[in-house]
Amino acid sequence: MAEKNNSIISDPIHISAILARMKKNHCQLDVKKVKRDGSTQPLGISEILHISHNKSNILFDAFNHNNITAKQLIHIYAKHDGIEINFNTQVTALTEHDHLVYFSTSIPTEITYKQRRLQYRVELQNLWKIPVTLVDKNINQPLTAYIYNISTGGINVRSSTDKLSRIKQDAVIDTLIQLPNTESIQCKLQVRQTKSDQTAGLQQLAGQFINLTPRQEKNIRSFVNSVERNRIQTVEKPHAEYN
Repeated sequence: MAEKNNSIISDPIHISAILARMKKNHCQLDVKKVKRDGSTQPLGISEILHISHNKSNILFDAFNHNNITAKQLIHIYAKHDGIEINFNTQVTALTEHDHLVYFSTSIPTEITYKQRRLQYRVELQNLWKIPVTLVDKNINQPLTAYIYNISTGGINVRSSTDKLSRIKQDAVIDTLIQLPNTESIQCKLQVRQTKSDQTAGLQQLAGQFINLTPRQEKNIRSFVNSVERNRIQTVEKPHAEYN
């Protein structure tokens, strides 16, 4: 679901999806105590260890120092893939193990979801295999890559070919994208970055669309929305609850 640059998320399913994503990606969380006057005091860096939907609480990793108390109102901030995530919640329990104090909180009823990008960009990663054909006048044969993320503003593609990095930064190339259930999108792309991941054996290219037609923008936006809706609706529930 495409969000505005600064949105308040109150839908429980969407909140669950955001929390699950933070846990899966081991997002570092900046945790602060909320004082009575509304000011905050840093407590430490933590991450989500477990989400209990049955008990409506979240278990967090312990701090290096134990300065958190039960029933304390805390503010949590995280940044993931260009998105800033903020929410307030209350500490519900403290659990001591090996001289460390882990803490649990209630699942928030609201999350502030602030995206720095002007357009919402959805990640496909390896869940989809949507091909993109890139044509650079300086390379004899068209190159094929797969979408990693996409928005109406631009696209990020990855490929195992060793020729992708031969496309120069700021080059304007022809691009053909075949999104599911829609007509192909043929457009110009200005290359912003190319880089290699030697460990994974992949090359990556990021670019900005040039002069998309209103119909092309509509098709991309519709695809982005459908992917995000599907992601929210298929959030997996934990198989085992934390006791």
